[in-house]
Amino acid sequence: MRALPLSAALLSLALLGACSSYNVTYDYDVTASFSHYRTFDYYTSKKGTGGTSTLMDKRVRAAVEKELQAKGFAMETKADPDFLVTYYPVVQNRKVRTAVRTGWGWGYRPFYGGVGVTTRSVRHYKEGTIVIEIVDFKTNQMIWQGAAAGALTGLSSPEEADEVVPKAVRDILAKFPPK
Repeated sequence: MRALPLSAALLSLALLGACSSYNVTYDYDVTASFSHYRTFDYYTSKKGTGGTSTLMDKRVRAAVEKELQAKGFAMETKADPDFLVTYYPVVQNRKVRTAVRTGWGWGYRPFYGGVGVTTRSVRHYKEGTIVIEIVDFKTNQMIWQGAAAGALTGLSSPEEADEVVPKAVRDILAKFPPK
């Protein structure tokens, strides 16, 4: 009978770890006039540091382009764009602590007793966050930033990454440009 609560707790923990949920946050410069922005390019291509270097870079870049173009912004690679986009992953070490208590008791007033056991465990994992920043090209000042904390956590296959990354980028850019 003691195995049932322990099994239920471990199953809950496994399901929690398997879920790909994330928390989206954003911030922006309230003095910036977003209505003037029409074209974009990537910060890396204008600053000369090269293009995408990993498969995850390519996924994020494709998702950013798709979302910005769906919002009516045009990619400008030949002339100066209105704003530059940069993105990067942030990976942090995290841990989850759990405690499962099981026990058995007996008694009759005024006598009672019991035996219990507490099982504690710590699970370490890496939390991956996608950060997207938008910089005004003329002033080189950041005007908007969004992040999906946990979006890159627990991706177990390329197919899962292909599904999660575009959704996370869409959720990040949902509040861009601010009204």
